[in-house]
Amino acid sequence: MPETWRMRAFSSEEASQISGVHRGTLDVWIHREPADLFSQKRGTRRYFSPQDIAIIAVALDLSRGGMPVLTSIACAFERLQAEPPLDAILVVKNGAVSPRTGRLIADKDVPRLQVDHSFQLIPIGQIAARVRKACAELYEGGTDVAV
Repeated sequence: MPETWRMRAFSSEEASQISGVHRGTLDVWIHREPADLFSQKRGTRRYFSPQDIAIIAVALDLSRGGMPVLTSIACAFERLQAEPPLDAILVVKNGAVSPRTGRLIADKDVPRLQVDHSFQLIPIGQIAARVRKACAELYEGGTDVAV
């Protein structure tokens, strides 16, 4: 598989399956957020890269922790400009409303956190690796992809 972190070659259905976000929810997110942020429209179809799909998956976790959806997408976008290390964990204070909130730490640093309020720990490196692997399997499996 060629370098595809930013190559938009996966359909909306594939992005939905890999990210764990229901297809209808993904369609709503696309219409709420500037769609070019995490997809590209060609003709009547949208295409996603592994980076886009990882943004969607991380945004889902952030929104489950109470962050507004649009802020979740923006926060995930900020943190996934480059593929994170496998052991990267995104630490976000519960109830955060800024897309620049949170910080990345290595998994070995989790016990050293000074905790004085609730945090959400998102294994962003593991999520990105899972997305990358699923995309590689689809790409190499000969599915209909646009390059």
